[in-house]
Amino acid sequence: MRFLRDHLQESKRQSQRGRCLHFESGTRCDEMISAHSIQKSGQLALIAENGHVYRLSADITTLKQSKGTPQPKKIGVNQASTFLGFCKKHDNGLFEIIDNHPLLPDKRQIALYAYRSICREFFVKENAVAVLDRMIPHGELTEEQRSTLNAAKTGHSLALSGLQYHKRIYDRALQCEEYDTFEFTYFTSTSQCSLQLSGLLYPDYDFFGNPLQDLGAWSSPLDLITFFTAPIPEGWAYGFAWHTSSNATCIAFMQSLAALAAGGGNIEDALLRFSLSCCENHAIRISWWDSLSVVQQTAAVERMHMMAHPSVPVPIQYLAVGCEEIAAWNFEYVHTTLPSTAA
Repeated sequence: MRFLRDHLQESKRQSQRGRCLHFESGTRCDEMISAHSIQKSGQLALIAENGHVYRLSADITTLKQSKGTPQPKKIGVNQASTFLGFCKKHDNGLFEIIDNHPLLPDKRQIALYAYRSICREFFVKENAVAVLDRMIPHGELTEEQRSTLNAAKTGHSLALSGLQYHKRIYDRALQCEEYDTFEFTYFTSTSQCSLQLSGLLYPDYDFFGNPLQDLGAWSSPLDLITFFTAPIPEGWAYGFAWHTSSNATCIAFMQSLAALAAGGGNIEDALLRFSLSCCENHAIRISWWDSLSVVQQTAAVERMHMMAHPSVPVPIQYLAVGCEEIAAWNFEYVHTTLPSTAA
């Protein structure tokens, strides 16, 4: 138990270690702020109720009550999805066009949503490696447990190396204003939003369970896609964005979602299933979650827990089936840079 307490304390300490991840960061970045990876005024405002949302929690109290399974916990919007990854100057200057304006089919906005997603994940993964460095020598660990943590550190270090590769690409594209090197697909909705999110994924299987790339093959860089929700002039959007350097996998991934919709598949179920499976950076509407049956809540939590647990094998059809009839949203239109034959 002392190890768990120390681990949580070290994780908190690392998360409060601010640094600016802007592509022009330097010695003048001296005022780190709690940047929202899911914007407060636009996105979180769409789902907040009395200034609060649910967020998946894994604190000691929650884990004790749920026998080790993370559970949604009410938090204030000021604490939702924040990370100390930018200084005030760079955060305000870079992201003004998305923080204060609704999303349009604008590649500059798309690039910034994608960049924020990758910077937030970079921050989290860098922290994870630092935490493991500090915890592996912990005196309470057995040799077997220490070996498990070393393996976890290897995995996180490989993932961090991959993010460093992609962040350099994104840094260069934004610094040179090469917004045309980004592609996107986003779905729009005027229905009430159930959750807001921001994240990224190395797509391994498509929406039919077909393999796309081997996540164990780190000898060459893996293709990466980012995803996000955003306010639009009338309603909100669920978007995917990627750099053209990841076209080979990302286009095939998005084509499978388009084929699902064209074949009569439920796009709402597919995107909720994707959200639960592939993103831990959620903010959830409290009334929506509370309206779900116990069976539906259990299915959603089990899906999130399965995908996050390192010892649980991921089924190849994790994006094809599961968690049906939970989504309460409707999508009416799609904006995409893909050819019409793929959309």
